[in-house]
Amino acid sequence: MLKRKVVLSRGDNSGTHAKEKTLWKKADINPVGQKWYQETGLGMGQTLNVAAEKKGYTLADRGTYLSLKKNLGLDVLVEGGSDLFNIYHVIEVNSAKWPKVNVPGAKAFAAFMVSKKTQNIIKTFGMDKFGSPLFFPDAGKKVEDLGK
Repeated sequence: MLKRKVVLSRGDNSGTHAKEKTLWKKADINPVGQKWYQETGLGMGQTLNVAAEKKGYTLADRGTYLSLKKNLGLDVLVEGGSDLFNIYHVIEVNSAKWPKVNVPGAKAFAAFMVSKKTQNIIKTFGMDKFGSPLFFPDAGKKVEDLGK
């Protein structure tokens, strides 16, 4: 049974906040204005600290949580479901719309991010310090294989 009495939200229109709003909508719940729901207007690390202080719940990204975990006293309740994926993309800017963009630099950066070498770095980043990777590389994967 859940024991905590408050849900903390970043409330800042970040990617994590957008994901949270999507989850509330899917559950057909509007938490805004509810006594048990509080928006911090803060970043992820600060919101995790507020959740720890208030002994509440929050939706957090893995990297920030793992980097602060030892001082929080919060445990992960749910992880891994496709509804919780927060996928980052690398997208080259349209040079026809933005003529001053560095097209060769953008192409090089995109190629670097999806390269096998970089994906392997992402796959193991954080393992030595936190016992788990901070991110999961998904470049080139099929939708059904994301997060695996």
